[in-house]
Amino acid sequence: MKEIVYVSQFDHQRMKAYLYETDQPKALIAVFHGMAEHQKRYQYFAQELNKAGYNVLTIDHRGHGESLYDGKIKGYFADQDGWQKNLEDCHTIIKDHRMGLPLVLFGHSMGSLFARLYLKAFASELSAVYLSGSPDESPMANVGYQLAKMIRLLFGRKHPSPLMTKLSFGVFNKQIENPRTSMDWLSVNPDNVDAFIKDPLCGFDFTAQAFIDMLEGMADVYRGSDWNCNDPELPIRFESGAMDPCFEPGGLKRAVARLESIGYRNVSYRLIEGCRHEIYNDIKRDELISALSTWLDECLKLNRR
Repeated sequence: MKEIVYVSQFDHQRMKAYLYETDQPKALIAVFHGMAEHQKRYQYFAQELNKAGYNVLTIDHRGHGESLYDGKIKGYFADQDGWQKNLEDCHTIIKDHRMGLPLVLFGHSMGSLFARLYLKAFASELSAVYLSGSPDESPMANVGYQLAKMIRLLFGRKHPSPLMTKLSFGVFNKQIENPRTSMDWLSVNPDNVDAFIKDPLCGFDFTAQAFIDMLEGMADVYRGSDWNCNDPELPIRFESGAMDPCFEPGGLKRAVARLESIGYRNVSYRLIEGCRHEIYNDIKRDELISALSTWLDECLKLNRR
């Protein structure tokens, strides 16, 4: 495992990434983690894909893990254009460590939104895109956006917002029958839930500005008018836990239909029975990693780039 320290050209913020390498790799898989977590939670995932012949690059988003803003602020991307800065920084890190290999994006939850924006901006660089636990487009997103702007006005950009966290995620655990903890919606696996709760780099409140950035990014993903599909046959795969409260099955179908309406023809999806939001930290983890490896092998047989 190779540690990578990157300093952003935009504002000199330090970001941390790790490259897991294997002999004679088939491709590079770039991992975009979810909201209020970090890349080291994907270490087992990366090591197993190494065994399957893939290099894996995990990156801590700005304001997460070892990429905290100014080295200390959680849940904050940047003073301005934080979502775009994070995307561009990730793009540079990936380019610097791709080594001429085919490139696959893996995005979980919030990371799946980043992955789709990467697809929107840099589709010509990609051999496949895999999206896990992708959030549904919310009809209340604009209400949340206006509230976050009000909180920013009253308390400042870097103010952590428990209220926005509760409004955004509090409803998820209400769908779990007899929950043991407030985070049971993440996973059926209690060990994973407990580890998340105990991890000081997980489950923190986003700042007002970060909520604004994320909601603007989500709107960008779901706005189809300014997409250009230059690679209609690019393999794109959605998978989510069948018991994931972050979406309802119709939402996953709408996400697929939206990409198809843009022009992508090789888009598929699957619901994983018995799992919740974090399918790669849930009870079918090894089965899913094996299936993902098989799918990636099939994608690479297309000899796309």
